[in-house]
Amino acid sequence: MYELLERVSAAAGDSPDRGDPGISLDRTRLTLRWYGELPADVRSVVEAATGFDVAVEQTEFRPGDLRAEADRLAREHAPTVTSATARPEGDGIDVLVAPAAAGAVGGPDDALAAAGVTSPFPLVPEVGEVPPA
Repeated sequence: MYELLERVSAAAGDSPDRGDPGISLDRTRLTLRWYGELPADVRSVVEAATGFDVAVEQTEFRPGDLRAEADRLAREHAPTVTSATARPEGDGIDVLVAPAAAGAVGGPDDALAAAGVTSPFPLVPEVGEVPPA
């Protein structure tokens, strides 16, 4: 599976359409997430896979756009937003909201609203902080 992922990465390059892959717990299925049509180079790599199932799931939003927006949210809305990441499913952005900000107004959704945090993508807020490195 990891060899196939490397070949997919090589074929896809740094395409903003490529999302995060998923591997089943029993290692029998690889899920590739993609926005739009698979390029011919990537499709031929996927079609040549043997020994396990490969599924291609379409994402609702372009993963590269989600990653860029997550970076913007974390940069422009700190310290309310402690972390923001594109969801692996390509359906929005996971946002960690500082406990103090959420506690002051009644929850993570209210904290984002109070701080003026908006996005063209769905936000999935949770209270939390990134542990120090």
